[in-house]
Amino acid sequence: HASACNVVERIFGSFKKHFGILTSSPQYNMDIHARIPPALAAIHNFILKDDLTEAEEIAQDNAGDPLPGNLPLERDFGTLARGAPGVAEKTRAKLKWDTIAQAMWVSYQDTLAQCNQMEGTLE
Repeated sequence: HASACNVVERIFGSFKKHFGILTSSPQYNMDIHARIPPALAAIHNFILKDDLTEAEEIAQDNAGDPLPGNLPLERDFGTLARGAPGVAEKTRAKLKWDTIAQAMWVSYQDTLAQCNQMEGTLE
């Protein structure tokens, strides 16, 4: 979990550096607001694929990063979404989110229990 979190944080840091719109609250309605990150991701992927100069600058930004975005050697950037997510997609995403959150909570509770057991044996 921590590794995935670090990757996501690096990605958002890189996006914020290259796309200033992410550093402030845009004054758009929510439908437009929801489309901004996927559009920026598509632009970012386009740059990585087709603009070698910009790709080098991004690589230099990640210098010293042991896992610079974990990009695979062969880059398959997929396809763009066709508009905002629908009800079915939102429902699937919420279910996945809830499942992950529940698993994280159980893992956290297990860790707390192990820490409490270790403290009990030290006393």
